[in-house]
Amino acid sequence: MTVNSIRSTRVCPPYIMSNPRSLLDKNNSFGWLSIGLHWFATFAIILLWFVGQSISLQSVEQIDARRSLHITLGLIAWLPLVARIAWRYKSGHPHVNGQTLLEHRLAKAAHHLMLLVLVVMLISGPLMAWAMPDRNSLSEFAFIFHSNAATALAVLVVLHILAALKHLMFHEDETVARIFVPRKDDAQSEG
Repeated sequence: MTVNSIRSTRVCPPYIMSNPRSLLDKNNSFGWLSIGLHWFATFAIILLWFVGQSISLQSVEQIDARRSLHITLGLIAWLPLVARIAWRYKSGHPHVNGQTLLEHRLAKAAHHLMLLVLVVMLISGPLMAWAMPDRNSLSEFAFIFHSNAATALAVLVVLHILAALKHLMFHEDETVARIFVPRKDDAQSEG
């Protein structure tokens, strides 16, 4: 049995983890770091949004417990979400093969808008929590920003999903596939 025949019997394709450079983004491909941060942020934001929206639906006795859960989850997710934003700005926005310059710029602007709204939430959430015991104007101000940013982010996420579905159903590009696995030809050409 040769090394190549052993590689061909693997469950996961050899290009996925055989090249450590696939960890970082390329000009036209997300790396594993971006992919992992994207999906962590996705699940964290969805969970935080649902828990946050459910606070006002609780009985008076349960509101503080649900708010505490939201704050705890937010604290756990805070640093990885900041890392997600910082990494995206550091690594840039990979270009999709077959995408026009206008489409690339529109997608990039939409992503930057989502990240900006997320920054507002990451600042206003802790401000609101720290100012909450006093119920002062800072707490109210932060609440207005946080709740409006949550609504804006929910709308932007829905538009983001619809745009991904549009690419999946009507375009023959790799927009959706690239957020699951780095491009195969990038990994093979480097190794």
